[in-house]
Amino acid sequence: MPNNETPKYEVITYTDDVTFNYTLPDEEEARSIEHEITIVWEETLQDFLKEHGEDKPYKIHTFKREREKNNLIAQIDEITENLIDEVQEEIANKMKFGFSFSGQLHNDD
Repeated sequence: MPNNETPKYEVITYTDDVTFNYTLPDEEEARSIEHEITIVWEETLQDFLKEHGEDKPYKIHTFKREREKNNLIAQIDEITENLIDEVQEEIANKMKFGFSFSGQLHNDD
C-alpha cells in the first residue's frame, strides 16, 4: 500500500531584537548594541502562540524534503553566527581603542 502523500516539513521563524551588553574599561555605565535576528522556533505553533501571544509576527516555511528544511535552519544559524562574530569584533575594537575603530593601524607604503 504505497503512501501517495508527500511529507510536509515545517519551520516556524520569527524576528526579535537582541541586545549585546558590554562595559568599556574605565567606564561604569553599560553600553549595548542591538540587532534584529531571525529565530527558528523548534516547537509547535500552538506553543509559539502560547509563549509569544497572537500579536507576535511569525512565518511558517513548508518544504517537501527534510533536507530543504535543514538547509533553511543552517542558513539562519550561519547568519546569526556571523552577526555575533561581527558584534564581538565591534565590541573588542571599542574595548581596545575606547571607541569604534575600523581602519588600518599603520600604512605599509
